[in-house]
Parts: sequence; C-alpha cells; structure tokens
Amino acid sequence: MLSAIPHIVARLRDASHNVDIDVIARQAHTAPHYFRKIFRDTTGESVQRYVRRYRLELAAYRLVFTSWPVHEVAARCGYSAHAPFTRAIREVFGSTPAELRRREPSAPWPMSGPSYSGLVEVDSGTRVVAFLRHFGSHASLAGRWRHLRDWLEVHGYEPDAQQPVEITHDDPELYQDASIRFDVGTVVPPAFVPSDGIGLQVVPAQRRLQITHTGPVQLIPYTFMHLAVSAVMLGLYDGSQPPMPYLVEYERIPWSRPEVRTLAWVSLPLGLARAAPTSV
Repeated sequence: MLSAIPHIVARLRDASHNVDIDVIARQAHTAPHYFRKIFRDTTGESVQRYVRRYRLELAAYRLVFTSWPVHEVAARCGYSAHAPFTRAIREVFGSTPAELRRREPSAPWPMSGPSYSGLVEVDSGTRVVAFLRHFGSHASLAGRWRHLRDWLEVHGYEPDAQQPVEITHDDPELYQDASIRFDVGTVVPPAFVPSDGIGLQVVPAQRRLQITHTGPVQLIPYTFMHLAVSAVMLGLYDGSQPPMPYLVEYERIPWSRPEVRTLAWVSLPLGLARAAPTSV
C-alpha cells in the first residue's frame, strides 16, 4: 500500500491523468484485483474515490486561496460541468463552491478525512529547534532526514528519543512540485550547541490550529491544505494567503521506516498564545 502512494500522489494534481490501477499494481508488485481489495480494506474507499477526495481537497484550497474562476478549479479537478462539481463539493464539505469562495460555509465544517482527524486549537510554548535547511520538493526530504539522523547518532543522541519537527516556509500547492524551503530538525534544550552545519532557531509561543495526520508521509501537504481551509471556515483566520510557515511534529523521524504509517501533528499559526488549549 505505502509503496503505491507516491504513484497515486503524482497523479492527484493532474486530473487529465487517470489513475491506472493496472500500472500502479505492477509498480507495487501485486495483481490489480488484489491491490483493489487491499486498498479498500486499508482505506475504506476504492482507489478512484480516494483520489477524488484528495482532488476535492485541492479544489477547496484553490477556491479559498486563489482567484481562479470556479470553472477552472472544477476543470483542474476533472469536472467539465458546474453541476457535478457543485454536488461533489457539497457531498464532501457540506457547502457549495460559491460558499467556500465567499468563506461562508452553510454546514458544519468536516473535522476528519482519509488521513486526518482531531482538529483542535492549542497554545504551544516556545521551542528551540536544531535544524538543517532543505530546498526542494516534499518528496526529496528523505535524504535530509537521513542526514539529521546520522548527525544525531554521531553526536551521541538517540534519534528515536527526539521530537522531530519539520517547518515548511512556502505554499506546497502554489509551487506544486517545484523547490520550496523546509527546515528539518528536532527540539533541543536552550543550552544546545550546534555544529557541522546544524542551525538553531526559536519557534515562538503561538496560538495554533492543529490536526492529527495518520497515514503516508507524502499526503501531509494535503492535510495542511485541509487545515488551512478549516482555519478560514471556522473563522480563525481571515488572510488572503495561506497561514505560513506550518509545522509538522512527528512521532518519530519520518522516512526511516517507510513500512510504518506516519503519525504526525500538523499545525499553523493563528496569533498570540492564550491561557490554555481549547477544542475547536
């Protein structure tokens, strides 16, 4: 399943390319009928419905954070007519494309989806992060995380005992698969002394909107997109641009064990910290 996800993700943004089950099954080294069964058993959805859901997440993000005409947003998600696109958006989000564009949802906002749940508003304390800067695509982060893991081991730190943090500075949808800025690092005590190209930065105390991601690491940018739209629809953010940078706090250093489903907490800044965390 996890070996097939990168091939599926590569087709999500381009609705002109259908997801060919036979091709993906071969890439995952299994038979198409067996792949369909395992995918449905794992996700609760067919491959095509899974892809459709993520394309609609993209559509919602574009409706809220771009000025693209609605018909162009629909076309880029594979809809050639307004009516079926409107029905699909309403089915997933409870509101029409026009309501999302106006930032006025007409139904309760969905708090969970294929790989995310647990939407909460939290107040985070100040954290010091030792980090490596990376300029590239999200898919290219694996090597940087391995570099950080090697550095930790060489300097006497147990990698799996650390709190890994990934900071994304640029909009992953705006730049799509072009190079964007990431910091991959780990929370350290204030007295930590960096070396060998490791930088140090302070993540200030902030009021944040957070969601739990459980699933392939390649889908974390889509979890962020849902989170950013949620912040707008819940009245917690009114900016015209996505709230950046966003943070990903991992249960363990990602990419080192690709057979394990990634558990992470994705969050974005909303403003100054308050006295105590609250549920949305």
